[in-house]
Amino acid sequence: MDIKNLSIVRQSFANTVFTHKVQEVAAENAGVLALRVKIANISIVSFALLMLILQVANPSNLVFSYLGSGIAAGEIIFLIVQLTFNFEQIALAHKNSALKYMQLRDKYRGLIVDIMNEQISQNIIADRRNSLQAEYQVISDLAPQTGTKEYAEAQRRLHTAGASGGEHYTWSDAEIDQFLPQNLRLSSVPK
Repeated sequence: MDIKNLSIVRQSFANTVFTHKVQEVAAENAGVLALRVKIANISIVSFALLMLILQVANPSNLVFSYLGSGIAAGEIIFLIVQLTFNFEQIALAHKNSALKYMQLRDKYRGLIVDIMNEQISQNIIADRRNSLQAEYQVISDLAPQTGTKEYAEAQRRLHTAGASGGEHYTWSDAEIDQFLPQNLRLSSVPK
């Protein structure tokens, strides 16, 4: 078995698993934000309609006119913010990136199986490894940006050492093994 290539492929696999989780967390966060924006929008529009009704019912009271005008102006500003940032589109972009990383993760699993079963030559392993790494880079270049909040939450969800102060993108064999089925773990390979 080509231990050196297996080691590199396992590290790349773990990076892909982690990046998938980061994008997944970002999609969830953006989805929650999009929902909150919708709720806020409905609330502001409802309040503006209430002010309009109160203004019609009390035409002599200018307070309702001023409040209604202020709320309408606030709604216009809020709509501009929604159109500028398009929170639903951001959530969708993160979700699509997560799905691409998940597909790549499965390709890495297949390569790990082939290496462990010694079914392919070192040249083919190197070619597939490089091809998958190039695919990872393309997906990463097109993926929307994430932040430290998503990164830390992904570490927490995956129970990685980084959550307790370990190195970023450095994976122990035990951490990588937890991402793999039992029969693909190094702990199950006879020494």
